[in-house]
Amino acid sequence: MTLLVVVLGAAAYAGALPLYLLFRVSRPALALGAASEAITALNAQLTRRDSALHQTVRIVHALAPVASPRPDSLALARRLLVAGHEPLHIPPDAPIPSPLQVEVARIDEALSSLGDALAEIVIRLAQGQRADVATRLTAIDRLVEIAQERRIDGNRAARAYLIERQAALRAAESGARRDTVVWLVSGVALGFVLVVVMRRRVWRPLRELEAGLARVADGDLTVRVPIHATDEIGRLAQHFNAMTQVLGDRAEEQGRFAAAGELLAGVAHEVNNPLMAIAAHAENRLADPTLAEEPRSEMSQILRQARRAAKLLRGLLRFVRVTEREVTLVNLNDVVRGALDLVSYRFGVDEITVGGRLDPNLPAVEGDAIKLEQVVVNLLANAIDALRRIKPPRELTVDTWAADASVFVAVGDNGEGVAPEIAARLFRPFATTKGHRGTGLGLYISRQIAREAGGDLVLAAAPRGGARFSLSLPLAPATSPAVAPVAPPGPAVPQAEAVGRADGTPGGGRGASLAGVHVLIIEDEEGVRRPMARFLARRGAEVEEATDGVDGLGRLRVRAPDVARSARPSPSRRCASGPCLSRDAGEGHHATAACAADRSGPSCPRPAPAPPIAPGCCSGWCATGSPRSSSSRRGSPPAPSR
Repeated sequence: MTLLVVVLGAAAYAGALPLYLLFRVSRPALALGAASEAITALNAQLTRRDSALHQTVRIVHALAPVASPRPDSLALARRLLVAGHEPLHIPPDAPIPSPLQVEVARIDEALSSLGDALAEIVIRLAQGQRADVATRLTAIDRLVEIAQERRIDGNRAARAYLIERQAALRAAESGARRDTVVWLVSGVALGFVLVVVMRRRVWRPLRELEAGLARVADGDLTVRVPIHATDEIGRLAQHFNAMTQVLGDRAEEQGRFAAAGELLAGVAHEVNNPLMAIAAHAENRLADPTLAEEPRSEMSQILRQARRAAKLLRGLLRFVRVTEREVTLVNLNDVVRGALDLVSYRFGVDEITVGGRLDPNLPAVEGDAIKLEQVVVNLLANAIDALRRIKPPRELTVDTWAADASVFVAVGDNGEGVAPEIAARLFRPFATTKGHRGTGLGLYISRQIAREAGGDLVLAAAPRGGARFSLSLPLAPATSPAVAPVAPPGPAVPQAEAVGRADGTPGGGRGASLAGVHVLIIEDEEGVRRPMARFLARRGAEVEEATDGVDGLGRLRVRAPDVARSARPSPSRRCASGPCLSRDAGEGHHATAACAADRSGPSCPRPAPAPPIAPGCCSGWCATGSPRSSSSRRGSPPAPSR
């Protein structure tokens, strides 16, 4: 509003002066012009009449001494008398003052009298009557003198009127010049006032906003700018304060989420060790041929559930871990399956039926598998939240298909749908329909991830009601590398050995002899160490156990094993991890990285010789003793430092 008022005021100031000058000077100038035009036209008529009558007077004087006047001279005299008797034509709106009109009437009267006298003497000359011609010529000369005198009086009156009009124009010009100077001086003063107003109402608030934005860019979300008025800039400051308030709240929430993610990663790693012990005990029991059928079935169920829990832990760790963007070939069916695994527990709790069709021949796309999984998880979570607001039946559908050089993933539900007024701002930051439960960033970030991958995320038409979101990504080029799975691969072991048979029997129980393999297990938790040692020993391996890093380092120096397995650093020792052991053992010692412990159950094929571990490669090993290039891929749980 302030800027609008300033602009309108400047426009009014700039336009008022020309209008004022127009009305101040143009009126007297137009009056002078109109008067000059009218007087000039009137003078032209009088001049024509006067000229015709004077020519007639000269003809009469020439014909008076002649006994018989020539007919053509008489005819010319008659024609001139007609022109001399022409009446004056004065427009009714002609700006002629009253004194001048009186003088014009007197001139017209004198010219008419002169014309009448000349007409009478011409008639007498034409009839040959010459008795009183001389007397009449004397009277005509007197009338000519009278007409000349009245013409002079009329010219004097016209000149006085024009001088008066010219004086009025000059007075108007002088007044306009004076008023222009006053106007310009007042404009300069008004300019200073506007500068002060603009400084207080526009420039200072904008500088405060700029400073606030700079502080926000530096990470200070507590900044607030003062609100000086209720105009546009005031409302802008109000929106800025609201934005920083929301950003601060969201940053606090994101901080809690990040802390919860780190806590979840640590807890998941801690929970993983008991799961490994449970799985190892179950596998050891299942390997006993004397185990009865009912206990065997129970052990198989225990092993199956332990592996399921380990799989969920790996999925959670993969989802919450912050990783660098890694673009690979991705099969969106694998992304959908991984996302469904993460939220599958809510389907039973909320009585949701999951349907849809995943195209088995779905081509690959290029993108970051973890970020794409986060997009699908967010869409699934939004659909679940929408379905919780309605009564059963609750249906959620997930479909994948390829069309028009793009691959699509659609997540739909039979909920209440999205209102039209909300749909227009659905993908904007901080737009949420969940109140304080939502951050308003899920769909916005999801669309950004999709667009970074060259695709898009849109709200599509739902044929059966509810809401339906469609994620589209372009097909991967034919020259791209092989498809990278979402879930991390397990250790470098055959699939049958890593997973086991369908009934829960360990897959490596037959034909996977470890005879001649020297294995060193460094683990401070006996519940994890002992089942693993028994499992490997039953396969023929020579197993040594170390309770901490110092013990393991001593055993390494005495005899270098084929395989060394260290799960995590000891809380009471200075070193227990595989990398540190390798570094402390010195150059020349080596351990096979091909065999570690599967997170869902230990298994170990016959290892291949591994190159010596150089002192500088300590930082490249992970908690399992494997090189980080293989086991630190996304999805592998980190070894938390204590």
